[in-house]
Parts: sequence; C-alpha cells; structure tokens
Amino acid sequence: MNEKTVAITGGTGFIGTALAKSLLARGYTVRIFTRSAPARRLEGAQYAVVSFDDKESLKKAVEGADYVVHMAAVLFSRTRAGFEKANVTGAANLVAAIAGLPKPPAKLVYVSSLAAGGPSKGAAARVETEADAPVSYYGSTKLGGEKEIMKLPPFVRRTILRPSIVYGPNEHAVSKIADWVRKGFMVTAGAEGIFSFVYVDDLVNAIVTSMENAATDGNTYYICENKPYHWKKFIAMLAEAMGVRMPIMLDLPRPLLGALGLAYEAVSWVGGAEPVFNRDKAREGAELNWTADSSKWERDTGWKAWTPLKEGIKKTFK
Repeated sequence: MNEKTVAITGGTGFIGTALAKSLLARGYTVRIFTRSAPARRLEGAQYAVVSFDDKESLKKAVEGADYVVHMAAVLFSRTRAGFEKANVTGAANLVAAIAGLPKPPAKLVYVSSLAAGGPSKGAAARVETEADAPVSYYGSTKLGGEKEIMKLPPFVRRTILRPSIVYGPNEHAVSKIADWVRKGFMVTAGAEGIFSFVYVDDLVNAIVTSMENAATDGNTYYICENKPYHWKKFIAMLAEAMGVRMPIMLDLPRPLLGALGLAYEAVSWVGGAEPVFNRDKAREGAELNWTADSSKWERDTGWKAWTPLKEGIKKTFK
C-alpha cells in the first residue's frame, strides 16, 4: 500500500478524474480540491473544499500532501481578466499557500498547455528551447501560471508539462466535434492545419512519472504523441470510428474567425453560459501549426509508448 498523498486541483475534470482513478489504483491517497462539495464522489478519494481566492483554505487543503498536481484552470472566458484570475492569480495563491506550510509537499507538477508556448511558425514542431510566443489570452495566462510555479521555494521540486490536444472518452471538446461529424456537416477553420494529440491515459502516465521520477525535476516538457496529424485526417478517423460518412467541411476564412467568436460570446452571454468558442479561441484557430516534439520527454524518461491517434480514437468511441 502506497502511503503517499497526492493533492489534485482540477481533480473533478476530465483529466483530473482519469488521474485520480489511476492514482487510487496505484495505492496513493488522493485528495481532490473542489469549489463545492460534489454531488457524485469518486470512491476512495478525499475531497477538500477550497477557494483559489483564499490562501488559507488552500494551505489547509495542501497540508500533509506529499505531492500536488495543479491543473485547475479556465479554458474559456470573455475577458483577459477572467483568464488572469484563474490561471495566474490562482497559481500564485497556491504557491503562497505551499510556501507557508511548515512541511510543504515534496513536489508540484503543473499541467500547463502547448498554448503557453504557442504555435509553430514554420513547418517544424515546437521544442522546449524555442522562445515562448502564445497567441491567446489562455496561452499567455497559462505561461503566467508557469512563472508563478517557478517561484516555489527551492526545496519544493517542480515539473511543468505542456500537453497538446488531449482526448479520450467523455472529453467535452472532442465530443462536440464528434457531434458535428455525425450530423455530416461542419464549419471549420484551418482545415489544412496540423496538430499534435495526446491520449488521456498517456498524459496521466506522464503526470505520475513526473511525480515519481527525479530526472524530470526542474524541467518543462511538451507531452504528445510524437507524430503530427492534419485536421482533415483527424476528422476522417473520427468518422471511421463512429461508422459515419466523412462530413462536408466548410472551411471558414480566418479573418471571419473573430466575428464568429464574438457571436458565440454574445449568444452564450444571453444564455448565461460559458462560450464553447470565443475570440480567444479564434486567435488560436488562425494559426495552422499546433504541433510539438516530445523527444525531450522521451530522452529523460525512456517513454515512447504513445497511443497512436487512430487507436486512441477507437478507444474513445468504442
């Protein structure tokens, strides 16, 4: 029985739930941070109600944890301030809470995003030695969160992971795309773009490896299957896995993306919901190369068993 405790922020989300289940199966004690008591609880997990505006609640929740995995974030917001509050200030408050503990956790793993580095401007995939150049508020605030994590006391080890597009069963964004594929018609942008993907189980493995493998300490890594895919190929794989025809794809001119994002924001504001597409995502959609090279991760950890996209999609829609 593993007696180590792992505190997870964002533990009720898609990736967080998969991570929590994996850690419980490995014998870890799992403590999930949540903003309110969940109606449905993961069997065997502990829950801590926190506010990322309240350093004391975070300090109390972290106390006694051996590891912290920080992945709580805002993916969609109508304003830069909304992204800043969740992705930068939230990380800063967590760091302050950890620094104030008499016995802080041994390590923090921060799940950032490829968006923090930004798209590749040429044909090559992005690598860790390139200068960061985020093009969206989401990307720039995830980078801001990374900078806050680097302010941890030196005796708290840290690793930063930058996954590409994460997919798997019940992932919201891919499920939405799958709905459009089933309908046989979809409006898209950058249909000629190329992307990197990572299956959720591979990302979970990377998070756990980061916790346990000291060779990852102090490093930032891009996490993805080390193979780029054209967007049309990805859609074709979705259609094949679901047993439907390849949809008709209307490629929207990139200058119109901002207008479409604004329209989504307006409709969602009237409905009182977060937009599934906005001007921030439009800025990302205007770029055609969202690929990364995970060779550094492979060299430092020996991991090369990435789930191929076609296999992962079959698992997702089986």
